[in-house]
Amino acid sequence: MLKANDLQLYQALSERNIKPQFFSFRWITLLLSQEFLYPEIQRLWDSFFADTERFHFLLYFCCAMLIAQRTRLINGDFIDNMKVLQRYPIETDIYELLQLACQIRDGKLILQSVPTKDNKPMAPSNSVGAKILGSFV
Repeated sequence: MLKANDLQLYQALSERNIKPQFFSFRWITLLLSQEFLYPEIQRLWDSFFADTERFHFLLYFCCAMLIAQRTRLINGDFIDNMKVLQRYPIETDIYELLQLACQIRDGKLILQSVPTKDNKPMAPSNSVGAKILGSFV
């Protein structure tokens, strides 16, 4: 799903050998209850259970979480990125993530290329719609 929606971020995580199981197992098995505050979790779970695709929306949301931190993840090293992914930034706006997840689900996500630390932009990523590919990367 990430590869289909943000090739640049997918490549950056792959180059740093950051595998989805390092962070997504906890996200998915606990329905993100460790990543956000309780009132946000209630809102989030309402969205998961109200969506006709139920837990597919959970995957869209997890992909949105990655994309929301894309500049940090693209420019970070392995340790920095693992800190972000295993201790997701609490200041993240849940409503912006929900909107981003809906854009991914609806195939309407458009992203700009992010310059890397050495100021060399990676190839721009193109959204080709949200397809469940079995994993995030």
